[in-house]
Amino acid sequence: MKRLFIFTLGLFIFMSQDALAQKTVTLATLDWQPYVGSDMPGYGFNAEIVTEAYKRMGYTVKIEFLSWDDAVNKTQQGEFDGLFPEYYSKERAEEFLYSDFFSNSLLVFYKRKDAKISYASLKDLISYRIGVVKGYINTEEFDSADYLNKVEFNSDLESLNNLVEGKVDLIVIDKLVAQYLIQKYLPSSANTLESLDPPLIIHPLFIVYPKKLSGSAQKYQDFNRGFDIITKDGTVKEIMKRSGLQ
Repeated sequence: MKRLFIFTLGLFIFMSQDALAQKTVTLATLDWQPYVGSDMPGYGFNAEIVTEAYKRMGYTVKIEFLSWDDAVNKTQQGEFDGLFPEYYSKERAEEFLYSDFFSNSLLVFYKRKDAKISYASLKDLISYRIGVVKGYINTEEFDSADYLNKVEFNSDLESLNNLVEGKVDLIVIDKLVAQYLIQKYLPSSANTLESLDPPLIIHPLFIVYPKKLSGSAQKYQDFNRGFDIITKDGTVKEIMKRSGLQ
């Protein structure tokens, strides 16, 4: 009887450890510094928030960096449990569950300072070449404005480089991303570029989970619970302070 008890206990422990080992979430993302980046400590402050929220719920988080277009497509196909950081769109919400928002993005136009460009509505920008990143959601109005001359690039850095070189007149970019990339990769252009007012929009940022995967609802709920915990105990503020973005 004692041997049976020991055997059963050992089997239970083994099964429990195996279950814990399998409690992982695999997320696709992109290099979008300073929010998230493969070359950043903790993969950037957005990745730190996501990882810590899941850690509180007993998960191990695996993050894979891809181009944004590939990240979206592969997550849609079910190759990843989720995708972040994502803006909200009605179209994406048909295929994905959206987590609670955990950060914000200020979306703006950037231009060269010597370019005399101003706008009150998007129709004022008809005569300009506008750089966008392939696969990005910007705003519903902008993305559906087929009267605008949009030029697609593979990344924000490529978009910025083309702005500097005069191949486009404007680009759509997150303001914090623009400041980071200019400081790191284009410091000689720091005094020649500027954002254009008014901003396009302030976007909340989310993790999205493909509805086609059976475990998505649980992972989405667990993130929300974990994020609530780290918000209330001050961990989110600590992460933001450490990143210099509080």
